[in-house]
Amino acid sequence: MGKTYVFECGLCHYRAQVSGGADSGVDCNVQTVVCLDCRELFDVFTKVRRMASPAGKFKPKLPEIPPAALPGSPAHETGWAKFKPACPRNPKHSVESWQAPARCPHCGNFMEKNGIPFRLWD
Repeated sequence: MGKTYVFECGLCHYRAQVSGGADSGVDCNVQTVVCLDCRELFDVFTKVRRMASPAGKFKPKLPEIPPAALPGSPAHETGWAKFKPACPRNPKHSVESWQAPARCPHCGNFMEKNGIPFRLWD
């Protein structure tokens, strides 16, 4: 289960509702990034489970050899789509991974994390 926190800068009062790094749920993985052009924090998808049908039922093709016997094999990744982190406003913008504790994209002061998750998601 993924968690979203409120991060706030005490100097410029910039607020962002992000995970604060890499996080994962049942059907997706996200990574917090800082867009160097927008000067904003975003959670972007890095991996999403593909759905086989509109009803959302996922039926992967299983190999004859159990996947546990093939560590690092493509069978472990069956049914997942991977994405390169990009700015959600403009894919041409430059982004970098952001891992709390880290600096505010607006003023450079360290951002403070609220101790209680803002949202729990799958």
